[in-house]
Amino acid sequence: MIDRTHAGVRCYTRHLVRTVKGDLPRESRGTILYEMENLGRQLILVNWDNGISVPVFPDEIEFASQEAPLFCHN
Repeated sequence: MIDRTHAGVRCYTRHLVRTVKGDLPRESRGTILYEMENLGRQLILVNWDNGISVPVFPDEIEFASQEAPLFCHN
């Protein structure tokens, strides 16, 4: 079952994550697409800022509490 509860939420890796599409260094940022269960394990598909989309386990990421602003007003 696909769960889109956290779709659009920003996250980052807690530590180095090795994936089939390449390594995600610690603090790599991305946007959650959806969550799903596969063989009794929860997976979260993330569209990473480096251009790849790969699933990760929940304990490999943290939700970003607040993104840095794109620009500041003086």
